[in-house]
Amino acid sequence: MTRRARPSDAATIARTVLLGVQTYRAFAPAEWKPVPPPNEVETTAEQLAKRDSWGLLAEIAGEPAAHVSLFPYWQPGGAVYLWQLFVRPAWWGTGLAAGLHDAFLAEARDRGYREARLHTPAGHARARRFYERRGWRATGEILTWLGLPVVEYRCRLSA
Repeated sequence: MTRRARPSDAATIARTVLLGVQTYRAFAPAEWKPVPPPNEVETTAEQLAKRDSWGLLAEIAGEPAAHVSLFPYWQPGGAVYLWQLFVRPAWWGTGLAAGLHDAFLAEARDRGYREARLHTPAGHARARRFYERRGWRATGEILTWLGLPVVEYRCRLSA
C-alpha cells in the first residue's frame, strides 16, 4: 500500500534513510560514518509540509518499507529534485523501488516539470545502474555530502 507522506511521517522516513545509508559502508571511504544530519527529523517534517514538496510512503503489512519524495531543484532552470528514494533492505529486489520511481516520474510530469535531477553516492554501483536503466545520465559533477562523494544525475521528462 502507498499513501502520501505527511510531516508526521518524518521519523519513519528518517529511519528508512538511516537503514539505507548504513549499507553505504560497503563502498564508502574507510573513514566515513553513517551519521544522520543534525535535526533530520525536523528538517524532513518541514520539507514535507511545504506545498511544493511531495512524498509517497510504501507500507507492507502495516510496516514501513520505502519512500520517495521530490521538491523543486534549488538552482535556476525549473527542474524537480528526486530528494529521496529509499527502500528498506528487507524489500530490496521486490520491484518496490521501480514502482516508487515511476510514481515520482508521474508526479513530476503532472506538476509540469521537464527535467529531474538527483544525487547518489558515486560508489553506489547498484543505485547508479538502477537510475541509468531508467534514463538518468550522470553529469560528471561530483560533490561531497557529509563526507561521501556523490554524483549528479539528470533525466529529461517526456510529456
